Amino acid sequence: MNESITWADFEKVEIRAGTVVAVEAFPQARKPAYKLTIDFGESGTKRTSAQLTKLYQPDDLIGKQVVAVVNFPPKQIATFMSECLVLGAVADDGTVTLLQTERPTQNGLRIA
Repeated sequence: MNESITWADFEKVEIRAGTVVAVEAFPQARKPAYKLTIDFGESGTKRTSAQLTKLYQPDDLIGKQVVAVVNFPPKQIATFMSECLVLGAVADDGTVTLLQTERPTQNGLRIA
């Protein structure tokens, strides 16, 4: 069983909606991944590495609105500095299905 957290713990996690504006291949990553640039509206743009290659092609991702944690410290992944964490449902085989808002929203809106 997972350890319980408090409401205050959850409130520390800043999850926001953003739109993917650029996708690059990331051949240096240990596991197949893309480099994404995501527009979070007034919160600015952030870059991340995401293991989405099983279900998504780069052209599928451009313009797609995603949900991401934006208040982690930057993390070095191979030769790339990741600035946020895109959220997805992870299957046993590692396939990631992106979490998205039910309909388009303003970039940067906080998920609660």
